[in-house]
Amino acid sequence: MRQRGARRTPLPPASPEAPAGVVEQLSRWVRGRVHGESAARAVLRELRAEAEAVSPRLGLMEGYDRFMRVIHEAPPLRSRLWSLQQEIHDHLEATLSEEAGAPEGDPLPGLIAGQISWCHQTVFVAVGREMLKGCNPDEVSREVLVLLDDIEELLSEKVLNYAVRRAE
Repeated sequence: MRQRGARRTPLPPASPEAPAGVVEQLSRWVRGRVHGESAARAVLRELRAEAEAVSPRLGLMEGYDRFMRVIHEAPPLRSRLWSLQQEIHDHLEATLSEEAGAPEGDPLPGLIAGQISWCHQTVFVAVGREMLKGCNPDEVSREVLVLLDDIEELLSEKVLNYAVRRAE
């Protein structure tokens, strides 16, 4: 077992073109989880808080539809968005590996990172679609809260109970 705080593998650096903090966001939420809270539950809690606040960080703002149209109409921007999603996943995988004390070569942190990243991405896709339809951010926020309940129901207990923060 590794000593607490010792890193098995270094966290992948964010690419120079990645928006500040975007790549590390899920990892920050995981590292900030409270005693007794798992990695997935911490991310779901944070996503709910952002939706309840009708946060522009989720795209819940007037004008987001114009931004999304630019992304959708430009293949290089869609490609960059996909690449950014991969960076987010890889950073989260390294964080989960460290936080769970996973042994070298353990596939579980990557699998859990995939599930958590799916939750995050699903929320953003839903917000983008609804905002492109011209929906009101407050209405979309309420729909996202229902969506998050549905997402949580689909996650297995193994995902929902992975990397529970222990008392220090």
